[in-house]
Amino acid sequence: MGNDLESRFRRIIKSHSVRYPLMKCTDIYKLIYQAAMGSAHRVRSIDSVRKHFEEEISSIGIGPVEPVVDPIAHDGSILRINIRPYLRAGCNPEKLIEAFVRTGNEYTGSTGKLELYCWWLIRMKEEGLLPDGLRAIEQYLDAIAESDYPAVHHSSIYRNAYSPSYRVIASVLIRELEVIQ
Repeated sequence: MGNDLESRFRRIIKSHSVRYPLMKCTDIYKLIYQAAMGSAHRVRSIDSVRKHFEEEISSIGIGPVEPVVDPIAHDGSILRINIRPYLRAGCNPEKLIEAFVRTGNEYTGSTGKLELYCWWLIRMKEEGLLPDGLRAIEQYLDAIAESDYPAVHHSSIYRNAYSPSYRVIASVLIRELEVIQ
């Protein structure tokens, strides 16, 4: 992989570190996990996804200033669609639900890509490019690797500070969302 791809990855990490300064190791890992593996949610029932989505938006709190479309994979293949700005822009919630379901059922993640992201993240730490809250990232990632790279939840600090509300989708589906980028 070329230097340009790693520099894209670094820009994503720096952007999230600035936007979410209270981010912990589990939060940065969740970001790179989703970037490599997609949503990691196989969907059996679109109705249950729709119900959960409706419950989430009915109680959605105030969050940080976020873009509607937030590329999280270095190659642009995976995006987070932030729900607050998505709804404020008048976008169709049903189209987001459909894109989320399709991504969950059709996108095949890559453990190799996740391992590459871990390596790049450790290089950033060694170069002093990560915030203090991520000082233990190398030990965290070692433990995660030993557990075969499981999906994780955001830290309670992150959840309380930022009220994350997004859906992970494959970028090939962005046109279907009719989002102005």
